[in-house]
Amino acid sequence: MTSLPAPTTEPRDFVARRGLVAACIALVIGALALAVMAWAFQAEPARAYHSYLTAYVFVLSVPLGALGFTLIAHAANTTWPVALRRLSEASVAVLPLFLLLFVPVVLGLARLYPWARTAPVPEPLASVLAHRRVFMNPRFFTIRACVFLGVWSFIALRLRRSSLAMDAGTSGVERSLALRRSSYAGLVVTALTVAFAGFDWLMSLSPEFASTMFGAYFIATCLFGGCAWLVLLVAFAEARGFSGPLDDSHYHALGRLLLTFLIFVGYLAFFQYMLCWIANKPDEVAFYLARSRGTYGWESAFLVLGHMFVPFLALLSFRLKRRARELAVVGAWCLASHYVHLHWLITAESERRGFDWLDPVALVAVAGLAVGTAILLQHGKSTVAVRDPRYAAALAYRSR
Repeated sequence: MTSLPAPTTEPRDFVARRGLVAACIALVIGALALAVMAWAFQAEPARAYHSYLTAYVFVLSVPLGALGFTLIAHAANTTWPVALRRLSEASVAVLPLFLLLFVPVVLGLARLYPWARTAPVPEPLASVLAHRRVFMNPRFFTIRACVFLGVWSFIALRLRRSSLAMDAGTSGVERSLALRRSSYAGLVVTALTVAFAGFDWLMSLSPEFASTMFGAYFIATCLFGGCAWLVLLVAFAEARGFSGPLDDSHYHALGRLLLTFLIFVGYLAFFQYMLCWIANKPDEVAFYLARSRGTYGWESAFLVLGHMFVPFLALLSFRLKRRARELAVVGAWCLASHYVHLHWLITAESERRGFDWLDPVALVAVAGLAVGTAILLQHGKSTVAVRDPRYAAALAYRSR
């Protein structure tokens, strides 16, 4: 076993000139891609809004998953996440940006959601929409979305600000206790709002479909995507000196967590499908029929084999979970399959189905702006919580 060097006693800012250049490049590329999407909203509205919503939910799921990781780590009072907590905090800092990025979704409500259209629809869908009109209407939908995004931003920034205060000399013991206490309520509030966001943003794309499991399904999806991102970020940060000297055990813990969230997603997806299949109700079955034809039939097969079984079998390996590079490859695969999963959920309801050239453009637009903003927000702040009282113990964490 290799001995770990003693942790540094001073926090360091790792976002130097090269990082700022990378942030500017990401912002410029993201802005250019967003300009293309602005044109597409007018020229190709039949698909542009669905491509944008897919990219938006995919990129947003990463900081939401990181927020869940941070809240769980504080609430459970576990030690090992302290060694990499600042990386998850850097990921959640970008959440306020998504309030602004939600504007195209609001502008495209009539293109995205049948309940937002003024044109008459045939029965029995008309009766369903009339019954839900009080809840599912553009004004109330927009208000709820702003509340969700505002709540997530408030919780994320509060946690991050309190954690960063330790670097300024504030009592680490008192801050750790306060973070743990606030995370208890934060977990409940975040879980409820993420669940209802899943109902609003994804399930209502098919208003005839209803599943009480869909909220938990979306929570699991966000946790899975956020954990896959953290695996990549931690491996990248350690390789370039952005984090403390991590041990194989830290990667093993992350790998176990990724496997746990993968099983959680697979469990909920399977039982939701199984219950719909057993009930055999036409309105529910239509949701899966739309996702079993053409390109979506291949996507369905990929989700079973590539999204579930391939990473599941890989993450069963004890050795793989303890090797940063191999685990990072699995994390990248999981993140890509996570996008396919959301593409399968969202774009199947568009007029122009399948994969489209607007999909990568929308992804570059949202991801470029989010990554660039996250790097800028991290400038002047340490990516290592060296003044947390449990930091040394976190570096010394070992698992078998």
